[in-house]
Amino acid sequence: MISPTSQGAPTSAGLRRDMELLRELSSDECLRRGGLGVVRIAVRLGRDKSQVSRALRALQGEGLVQRDPRTRTYQLGWGLYTLAARGIETRLVRAAATHLHQLAGEQQADVRLCVLIRGQVLTLTSLPNEWAAGAEAPTRTPAGAVLALDWPDAALGNLFAGGDLAHTGLLDSREQARVRGYVQFHETDTEPARYAAPVRDFRGVVLAAIQLTQRPGEESATHRAGPGKALVDAANSLSADLGIDS
Repeated sequence: MISPTSQGAPTSAGLRRDMELLRELSSDECLRRGGLGVVRIAVRLGRDKSQVSRALRALQGEGLVQRDPRTRTYQLGWGLYTLAARGIETRLVRAAATHLHQLAGEQQADVRLCVLIRGQVLTLTSLPNEWAAGAEAPTRTPAGAVLALDWPDAALGNLFAGGDLAHTGLLDSREQARVRGYVQFHETDTEPARYAAPVRDFRGVVLAAIQLTQRPGEESATHRAGPGKALVDAANSLSADLGIDS
C-alpha cells in the first residue's frame, strides 16, 4: 500500500521543479537578456534539457510563462503577474470599489484601476466590468505616466532600453501629472479623451492609478465637476482610505 507521504512526494517534487523554473525566469539575467532559452535554463539548474522543455511547455499552457517565437526564449507570463497582482492588491481593489462606482456614475465614463508591473500597465479592475488579463505600454496610456511618477529618469531609461517605447513622451506626461495632479490624453480621431491620477499608499508612494475614459459623445454636465478634478478627488479619497496623511 502506498502511504500518503509517498503519494504526495512526486507532486511536491514536481512543484519544486516548477518553482525553480519560475525563479530562473525572474532572475536578473533573464530580465537583462529579455528571456532565457531552454538550454541556458537547463545549464543554470543542472537539469536535463528535455525535462526543462516539457515543464516550460506545461507552464506556458497555463499562462504562467510565455515564449517568444522569434528568439525561442521564455519569460514569466502575464497570467502569473495577473494572479500576483490580484492577490497582492486585494485590499486596494476592495477599497477602490466605492470610489470607482461613484466616479463612473457621476462622470458617465469608463474607469479602471491600474498598476505598473515590469514596465507594463496592468488593469486590476474596471467599470463597466470588461476586465481582462493583459497589459499596455506605459506610453500608450495616461496611467503609465502617473505610475512612473516616483521613478528616476535613469531608471525609466533602463527599463525601456532596447524597446520601442517613446520614453521621452512618458517623461513629458509625467511632468504634466506633477504640475496639475493628473495626466490628460486629448481626444483624437481614433481615441476618446483619457485622464489618469495617482493613488498613494500610507508612505505617499504611488501605488496605483485611476484612469478615466470619456465615452464617445458624452460631455460633462454643467452641474458636474470636470473629469480631471473629479478624478483627482476620487484618487485622493482612495489614498486617504489607504492611510495617507492628507
